[in-house]
Amino acid sequence: MDRIAHFERETTAFHRAALMAAVPDTPLPVPSCPDWTTADLVRHLGRVQRLVNHVIVERLETMPPDRKTMFRAPTDATADDLADWFAEGATALAETFRSTDPKTAVWTWGDVHGVSFWLRMQTIEAAVHRWDLEGAIGSPQPVDKELAGDGVAQFLDDVIPFRRRTKSVPPMEGERYRFRQTDGSGVWSVALEPDGLRPLGEDEPADAELAGTASDLLLFLWHRIPGEPLLVSGDAKALQRFFVLVPTV
Repeated sequence: MDRIAHFERETTAFHRAALMAAVPDTPLPVPSCPDWTTADLVRHLGRVQRLVNHVIVERLETMPPDRKTMFRAPTDATADDLADWFAEGATALAETFRSTDPKTAVWTWGDVHGVSFWLRMQTIEAAVHRWDLEGAIGSPQPVDKELAGDGVAQFLDDVIPFRRRTKSVPPMEGERYRFRQTDGSGVWSVALEPDGLRPLGEDEPADAELAGTASDLLLFLWHRIPGEPLLVSGDAKALQRFFVLVPTV
């Protein structure tokens, strides 16, 4: 899988959507990101990508203490300026990904401490936020199924442990979930055991199973769409409990 190519396609599409969002006199609301406008979203992703680039270029091995205030967009930037500011940062990060060994050790918020984590994470985040931004200006296009499938796997690998570490959550009690792709052969399963996550075997039953396109599965996990577009089987209460055990950001 060429993640850098996916990253460049998604950030190019995000930039294009940001330019389209700049046409109205005032920023548009982003339906999938409550309380955010299109300008807020462009500022957010542009800042995050600059921060990640800084971490990689400087080979930082600890969390930047002032990360929440670093690399903010100019406060007087117009919407067009913001779009171009975003594109500059995305281009710089793509160049860093191309020129850096993915195994290079750097700080991350996940269990994998290397550039490969950021390439995977930032490609998926760019795709989800591109969908968010397109949703604010019209009809959002689905996430590429190869990338979306990787995003589902990454959610189970990295996002669930992170959110449970950083949020106040009830204990896991062995809940079992399966996510089945309808536009491909992907199947991702996990058991939320009291002592941690465990891959769920193919022959093991799941409490709840969701079937849908890889894009819809990813967007559901990122809390962008409700469960209605998906085919849900099993225990409805177990599905409702999923976002209690794995709260949103």
